[in-house]
Amino acid sequence: MSRIHTLESENASQEVAALYDAVKQKLGLVPNMVKALGNSQAALEGYLGLSGAVSGDSLSPQTREKIALLSAQLNDCDYCLRAHTAIGSLMKIPSDELKAARHAESTDLKEQAILTLTKAIIETKGQVPESTQIAVKSAGVTEAEAAEVVANVAVNLYTNYFNRYAQTECEFPEVEAAQCSCC
Repeated sequence: MSRIHTLESENASQEVAALYDAVKQKLGLVPNMVKALGNSQAALEGYLGLSGAVSGDSLSPQTREKIALLSAQLNDCDYCLRAHTAIGSLMKIPSDELKAARHAESTDLKEQAILTLTKAIIETKGQVPESTQIAVKSAGVTEAEAAEVVANVAVNLYTNYFNRYAQTECEFPEVEAAQCSCC
């Protein structure tokens, strides 16, 4: 059972209900996480604002999903792991790539550097070693892309921590637990 109940549209303020409508238009549904965040208009607006901002960045939607999967894996967030696995599948990302992302792995050199950077940011709380930074630059990751990786990590940490705290009831299919050396 969730620690923070989900607030349905009919019980929400007009402002929160309007935010739900915008989410539904984009995703086709209002996830339970959004309904739990809806208890606080500020919390919901903060999530939607940052999430919307990073969705228009130079990183591909597939790379952003892989960042989300790695973040969920490293932060042991079952809700986000299940949600982003489902979203990644809808985006036609092959299942082996989704699983590899959870281990900070990619066959694409630049995407591998981005996942390595993601892992380093999370594990070091932003104190990324210079050797990682050099490798990231060598792989062709621009300063703008590196900044966007940090922003994507931030939005995913927010949802990971929120869902872990709230114990949000998950409406997405279960995924196989991954034991890996990265976690």
